[in-house]
Amino acid sequence: MRPYHSGIARLRALYQLPTPPGNGAALELHLSDRGRVAGDQWPAELVVSCRLGALATRPWQGLAGVAGTHDCQVSYDAPLPFPPASFDLVILHHTLDELAAVFRNRSAHQVAGEWLQKIAAITRPGGVVVGCGLNRTSPRSRLRHQGAASATAERPALGIFSCRAALLRAGLQDVQVFNLWPDADAPSTIASIDAAASRRAFRYVLESTRESLSRSGYLTRRLVAELGINRFLEETLFFWGYKPC
Repeated sequence: MRPYHSGIARLRALYQLPTPPGNGAALELHLSDRGRVAGDQWPAELVVSCRLGALATRPWQGLAGVAGTHDCQVSYDAPLPFPPASFDLVILHHTLDELAAVFRNRSAHQVAGEWLQKIAAITRPGGVVVGCGLNRTSPRSRLRHQGAASATAERPALGIFSCRAALLRAGLQDVQVFNLWPDADAPSTIASIDAAASRRAFRYVLESTRESLSRSGYLTRRLVAELGINRFLEETLFFWGYKPC
């Protein structure tokens, strides 16, 4: 497993996307204390690290004529303070799961869908929305985070199929959804949720570890892989989609 010591290294490994234009603007929306991009080198010239919270303590001042990393803190109960089509890249690193935890009186899927609509609106034509989160279809994901009460705790928002559907409803195109394993902090393999692609990927990994497994363990895992069940069991997924021009 390859270690990724910095947040930017993890993001670049996870998302594997073309870099935005040299003067493109990137936005990271997060609820945690620190985003993954702020203060680190990023291929975009302009980066806004925006923390969502109950109160707007550092309003966004705009990007015009200013280069570098900019901070803002806005209320998740208010409209996003960005003009339409402001950013070439929007990063949602577990953001939808954290928002779903805030609005526990509504379905997590509904919260994620509404936020994706907002995010698509501030993405420029040709821009890309990327993110990762917990796989709602994974029993491990649901059990691990069940009952978490913190406002920034993660609540699985989307599954492998509902994620794609929500991105398409938000108006994004060329949507891709992948499993991340063994985990998002040190990714070694990214496998598409497409049944055939997932089967090939998990079969390859299984065969590479065959000598360490008992016969019964190997046969069980082989059956799971051949039936395409792995994609429902893996705890983490990631996604991206383009705003049509």
